[in-house]
Parts: sequence; C-alpha cells; structure tokens
Amino acid sequence: MPSKKNILSIFLLVFIISANAFGQILKPGFDKAEYIETLKINQKVHIALSKWTNPSDVPDPQDHRFVYRSPVVAFDNIWDLWINKTKPVAVISVQGSIQTEASFLANLYAAMIPAKGELQLDKNFKFNYTLSNNPKAAVHVGWFVAMAYLSKTIKPKIDSCYKTGIKDFILTGHSQGGGITFLLNSYLENLKAENKLPADIRFKTYCSAGPKPGNLFYAYDYENMTQGGWAYNVVNAADWVPDVPFSVQTVNDFTAVNPFYGAKAMIKKQKFPKNLALKHIYKQMSKPSLKAQKNYQRYLGKMVSMAVRKQIPDFVTPQYYESNYYVRTGNTIVLVPDDEYFKLYSNAPENPNIWQHHLPKQYLYLVDKLKL
Repeated sequence: MPSKKNILSIFLLVFIISANAFGQILKPGFDKAEYIETLKINQKVHIALSKWTNPSDVPDPQDHRFVYRSPVVAFDNIWDLWINKTKPVAVISVQGSIQTEASFLANLYAAMIPAKGELQLDKNFKFNYTLSNNPKAAVHVGWFVAMAYLSKTIKPKIDSCYKTGIKDFILTGHSQGGGITFLLNSYLENLKAENKLPADIRFKTYCSAGPKPGNLFYAYDYENMTQGGWAYNVVNAADWVPDVPFSVQTVNDFTAVNPFYGAKAMIKKQKFPKNLALKHIYKQMSKPSLKAQKNYQRYLGKMVSMAVRKQIPDFVTPQYYESNYYVRTGNTIVLVPDDEYFKLYSNAPENPNIWQHHLPKQYLYLVDKLKL
C-alpha cells in the first residue's frame, strides 16, 4: 500500500499537470480540425458584407459561438470574435476581400513601408507600431492600414477576454484576411514583448489562402517569432491569390554580405578595360529590376494613395520603403488538387471564373482529403 507521502506526491503531480493543461489550451502544430473550424468561421465573416459565396457552401462552425462584429473601417474591413463553447479559447477572424472598390483598393495599394515606425493615418489616429525590429523588414502598406484600423477594436476585446480568463487566441483570415492576419500576428506579439499585452497570452495563427505580406527580412522575423508550430498559411496549389503581390527583386534587396550587393564597388577595383566590360554587364542586369521597382512604387504607391485619400479623407501618405521584394511567409500547408477536384473545379484557361480555386468551399473540399 503506498505511503501518505507517495499519495501526496502523486496528487501534486496530477494537480500540476492539470493546471498546466488548463493554463494553455492551444497546442503547437497544425491541427486539421482546428483549421477546418477557422475556415467555417472565416466563411461567416466573409459573407457578412459580401455576396460572392453562398452561405450554405460551408457548414456552420460547430465548436464556437459568435460574440462580436466590429464596425466597418478603412477599406470596408471588419473582424469577428467567436468563443469556444467548452474551452477558454477565442477566435479573431479578419474578413477577406469583398465586392467593393474600397476593398480592392487595399490590395492594389501595394507599396511597402518599414515594419517599424509611426504613421499618421488620419487627424486623430497616430499609429506607433512594431512588426519587426529588423530595419530592413518591410510590409504591404494597404493591408497594414487595414490592420491598424482593425487593431483599435481588437486590442480592447483581447483585454476584455483576458479579464474573463481567456488567454488563448486563434488569429485567422482567408484571402485578404490572411494577408492582414500575418501583420496582426506580428503586431500583437510585439505588444506582448513591449508589456502592452499580458505575457501569458498565447496566439496561434491560421492564415488561409494568404498572399505575400512583406519582404524576405519580414518573413525571416515572422517565421522566427512563430516557430515551433504556432502559425500556418494554408494554400490551394491551384489558387492564384498566394502568388500576389507580384515581386520585384533588386540588388538592394540582398543581404550585406551577398557578393552582388557590393558588386559595383568590386567592379571599380578591376583594371581597365575589364572594369568597363563588367560595369556594362552589371547595368544590363540590374537596371531593369531597379526601374521596375520605381514604377511599382510610382503606380501602386503614389498614384493609388490618391484614391486611398478619397476613401480615408485625412489619410497621410507615408514614406515608402524602397523595395517591392514580396515573398511567401510562414509555415505553409499545401493543399494539392487531384483529378477528382478538377472535375468539379475546372482548371482550363478559358474558364472565366477566377475565384473557383480560392473560396472557402474549395479549401474545405481539399483539406477534408488532407492526410497528416
């Protein structure tokens, strides 16, 4: 028969394990059922202002109840708050693109801004932010502006949930919502690092059909911040949205020790006429991408910002980062269509429906078949 001391030790061990389990509900790693539930929630927030999808295309969420919908802000952006019915877990779901000019404007406003700084977004809204401490990290300005406005209601709701005992949050968004959610994840984690959110809050992120949110240096920082299985981007290999924005890489986007980064200085050290030949080759290779980057910033930055000011009248155009080197970010779960899928959703070039591989309905079909 075990002694009283052993019984007490066993009791304490069980108590500690139970306390730790309750203290952190979310676990690292891709959870198929967890993602499917977020996809159902994303369908609900997506159809709130949109008629693109039929409400019956995707079943209702089973494990969560709807609690709150934000006001419409910025580029017709909203977010929803859902609470798990049996566990202290909240889901923050960011709406994707809808059928309005303002919503698509957020996508077209594709210049980059530094991932750390201060923006005067309107007369009464100065936004101090940190998404990365790397001075070379930069992000998509349109989705950043949307995230900034949404954060005005997201942070207070996180604070309110925390006071009720909720410390675990799932951040999610489909399509444009996924692009915004990348940036929201970075912003909230940095608020934790700055002691502006409680340190024991845990965020787990499921971006879905997410586009490219920033440059390589932002991606490195995001992946380091969420490593260990705390963030995923789920993409359909037939979907075009994860391809965008299109990317322009110049010699200025390389790391400092890359030989191409310092090629001009090396060429100057070469003897005549070798230096002239190398200089000519260097210009032929580097000038097209540099010109493309400047045009990118001119048209999708400065020109689009004029339309942005019509949508947000007091918007102050920020100083853009001299790069448009967009890359895929985060741990990616790839959904690969098979022949049966293409019988339902044709991939023929003449098919006019550009959204047929992109909506939650198609993602649900593919993730149901995913074997992990």
